[in-house]
Amino acid sequence: MEKFDVHIKPKRSLLEIDLRAVWRYRDLLRMFVFRDFVTYYKQTILGPLWFFIQPIFTAAINLFVFGSLAGLGPAGAPAFLFYLSGPILWQYFQDTFTKTSATFVENQAIFGKVYFPRLIMPLTTLISGLLKFAVQLSLLFIAIGYYYITTGELSIRWEIIFFPLILLIIMVTSMGFGLLVSALTTKYRDLKFLIDFGIPLLKYVTPGIATSMALFKDNLPSSLQPFATYNPIGYLIDMFNYMFVGVGHFSWASIAITGGFALVVLFFGVVIFNQTEKNFMDTV
Repeated sequence: MEKFDVHIKPKRSLLEIDLRAVWRYRDLLRMFVFRDFVTYYKQTILGPLWFFIQPIFTAAINLFVFGSLAGLGPAGAPAFLFYLSGPILWQYFQDTFTKTSATFVENQAIFGKVYFPRLIMPLTTLISGLLKFAVQLSLLFIAIGYYYITTGELSIRWEIIFFPLILLIIMVTSMGFGLLVSALTTKYRDLKFLIDFGIPLLKYVTPGIATSMALFKDNLPSSLQPFATYNPIGYLIDMFNYMFVGVGHFSWASIAITGGFALVVLFFGVVIFNQTEKNFMDTV
């Protein structure tokens, strides 16, 4: 039987997602990840040092504003470690979400010239951000080690063995939300501006950033309580803080709920993204 390079097929069904094509283009994915990681701070004076400078300055500002001025610092734990840990995980979620949501808009030039599975670009954002997160996580381990040497107290809890599960849920949630929004931004460009300034503001009503989940709910006005109670990222950050700093709460129920929510969001995100990519060039 004669083999052909091009196969003409009918339109894909709603649930037809060609993951094998993504695997065939894994070398392209690797190239994009390397490009993003290497060129992000290209032509800067400090270069990769910004990976460390950003979380340190963020922790210092949060310590001054929330810890010193507002008096919301965590009890029974080193405040600087607390304000270093939560924002690291939030920043990974924020970067992945916002960059993935702009997939079609920011890559329309290359999408219109050459074919490759469009899921390659969101996966590139997910993985390259993970590399940055790993570098900043090493900074957190260094700070924890310094705290242990100077005080003799280890802030890490044994539940840290479940950290990969927390990270996986964050990855799935951020990518799922990003894929959902990316499909909408092809028609409604205003949504991109809303995401760019709205998501950074959302962190201030997310438990685990300013203070622990319990203290956060006690000090939050009743009108804003739903932002804390029904915010899955808040529970994940709270558990992350507990694993590394000892402030927060670890709950299998929270993992089950946030994990199930993440899978639902990813499913709908991939399906809608898959359908949008077929004709987005007509509307973008």
